[in-house]
Amino acid sequence: MLLPNTNWFWYSHDNELRLDLGDTLTFVVPFALKNLINLPSEKQLFSLEDTEHYVALAENLDSSGVTLTEGQLVQVLLNATAALKFHKPVCMKSWLYKSQATNGVHCQLAMLEAAHDDSAALGQVVVIEQDGTSATCMLISDEFAVSHNKTLSQFDIIKVMNDRLIPYLADIPVYKRA
Repeated sequence: MLLPNTNWFWYSHDNELRLDLGDTLTFVVPFALKNLINLPSEKQLFSLEDTEHYVALAENLDSSGVTLTEGQLVQVLLNATAALKFHKPVCMKSWLYKSQATNGVHCQLAMLEAAHDDSAALGQVVVIEQDGTSATCMLISDEFAVSHNKTLSQFDIIKVMNDRLIPYLADIPVYKRA
């Protein structure tokens, strides 16, 4: 897995937020500039806080049992880090999702169930920030129809009440220790 280093830095160019990863690698953040705040006017180092968030989320996702390729995992980690650092706060839209009797998150992963859908389609999210009764999440499913006329795309940011989150529990092999 790609690990942060001291050569990484954020910058904006051609109406995009980017992260220079060194060795001629550049990551383009998928969020529109109108949804971002505190954009760097000059090169801004990938901070210790950024690194802590990236590594903690990587450890959580690794222990969750979620099935992601290494490239997909790095993309989720970088987008989540960028969202936490630069994304504007989003309005709560809990009414778009069904309330759950058993709710919460597992290793920062959860599922959401659209309120309009009787087929019980679920969208997989990673929780990037939690405060008391609500959670800010990033969609990691390819897309998710939340109403008849609204479909979310991968990496869209969502804010919901915690009672809308279904813990993601994958089949993780149990290892016995002596």
